[in-house]
Amino acid sequence: MKTSRRLTLATLACIFCLVAAACQSTSTRRPRPIQDDPNAPRRASPEEELTLIRADSEVFAAVVRAQLAGGSDDYPFRRERLRYDPRPYGTSSGYPEIFAGVQGIDPTLTFARAGESAIDQLVDNRKQTLQASDIPLGGPVSYPQCAGVRAPSPPPVRGSSAPRSKRVGVHAGCPKAPEYYLTVGLPIRGQPEGLKNVRDTQGRRVSLRGDVWTALVDEYSVGPKGWSKSQYAWLFKRSRGRLELATTILVGVVE
Repeated sequence: MKTSRRLTLATLACIFCLVAAACQSTSTRRPRPIQDDPNAPRRASPEEELTLIRADSEVFAAVVRAQLAGGSDDYPFRRERLRYDPRPYGTSSGYPEIFAGVQGIDPTLTFARAGESAIDQLVDNRKQTLQASDIPLGGPVSYPQCAGVRAPSPPPVRGSSAPRSKRVGVHAGCPKAPEYYLTVGLPIRGQPEGLKNVRDTQGRRVSLRGDVWTALVDEYSVGPKGWSKSQYAWLFKRSRGRLELATTILVGVVE
């Protein structure tokens, strides 16, 4: 009987120790972050968000410098009546609604998707860059009665009164002076695969090496002859510690 009682007490003591160890392990274990959608892109850590903000500030400042240094002969041109949208891609989320059909151009391939507060900080940094360069910022201005540059004129009105009626042109609601609106995407590390060995705006085939960064720049123009939208990839290479514009590649045009 004494031996059986001793075994029972020893067994209970072991169980108590195992339960206590498990409780202690559970209390010190850090909870894992909850991912709302398991199929959604991976969220950036605070350290990754800080790296993204720093990279974006440098690339965006390089875009502004290159645009201000542009002339009238070769792209990028120095534009008058130009304003920048400080939001990446001109969207509220800071990410493109539709990715460009170019391999490697997706910004989340370089940095994990950042949160709202990180994008807000990134936008604030862009605003400071624009203000320091005395460049107007803001969103696009809509001209509902202004068609695209290549929009055809409407056919003549049929009927007996047609010769007397005055047709309204498709560009009647366009502004008298050209206006330009630019958006700059998030930084992409390197030269994307889909842009390697393609011709740039100078007709040269480009394949860059070293510390290279790419940014998508969308330029919306509207003037007396209508509106057009052009998307370019601006490629920068580090020279003497600073990013300098190496080349530009036309990605697409809508008119």
